[in-house]
Amino acid sequence: MRKFLIKLNYFLIPVVLGWLLLEIFYRAVPNNYTEKNKHIRGSYNDCQTLILGNSHTFYGLNPDDFTAPAFNISNVSQTLFYDKLLFEKHVDSFAVLKNIIIPIEYSSLSHSDFHPELEWRKYFYEDQMDLDTQTISDFDVKKYSLALVPRFSLTIFSLREYLKSGTLVECSTKGWRRQNGVNELYNNPKMAKIIADKHEDGSVDFRKNVQRLKNIIAACNKRGITVVLVTMPVTSNYAANVNQQKLALITKECSQLAKIKNVYYLNLFQDSLFQDTDFYDTDHLNSGGAKKCSQLLDRFIKSINN
Repeated sequence: MRKFLIKLNYFLIPVVLGWLLLEIFYRAVPNNYTEKNKHIRGSYNDCQTLILGNSHTFYGLNPDDFTAPAFNISNVSQTLFYDKLLFEKHVDSFAVLKNIIIPIEYSSLSHSDFHPELEWRKYFYEDQMDLDTQTISDFDVKKYSLALVPRFSLTIFSLREYLKSGTLVECSTKGWRRQNGVNELYNNPKMAKIIADKHEDGSVDFRKNVQRLKNIIAACNKRGITVVLVTMPVTSNYAANVNQQKLALITKECSQLAKIKNVYYLNLFQDSLFQDTDFYDTDHLNSGGAKKCSQLLDRFIKSINN
């Protein structure tokens, strides 16, 4: 028995030590969640435009290209569920907020709250952005240990990125992430079909997410805040591979919402202003495309406010 316990200790000690080191890593090393949560507070006094949304606005809208102070609190795979929570958490702390931008992408309105891509992210939203998602049980051990949250391959990727660059923060202090040039491995017809198919959930049940939008809009109207719904641009290859009937329903739903007071809709999905060279991959703008898109949104907002 004593030999067994000794052997067990030889096995457990490295495991526990590895877990402890990873726990320190995830809690001590800044990342996009911690940086956005920190810097948004620094924008409370002057921010006039708050940018919500997923990776399309994370890469595609740079606050530095807006005339008035702006902040980008979007993130990769961030859904309207989290947009609403973030909006509700921060809105009353802004002193001069005039506008919010909410992207409505091909998957936004039908996105499930229980999508596998979101499962590990919810723990970081709760722990590092101070959100109460009401989706994590008190008996869930992952609630108390971030080291147990990401899949092993993602942890290895994060460790490599940190060792290579010394940080996990990918965004500026205003929340935008730069992507330079065109990645030909991901910006091509074959990849466009793969990504479009990945985004297709086969659902046109928009009710839950439309209600979230209506709740945000109602809260903004009470506070005199303008809501800009925008469908961000994509490559022609991506646009050709989505379900056109579903796309039409999304556009119709946004147009209906734009009939509400102080709500506007800008549809850039297939806008001729953007060429495929404006995109890093099949559906995300590169830095040049982001500058073009940000300046376009800025002009649109100024035309509304004037």
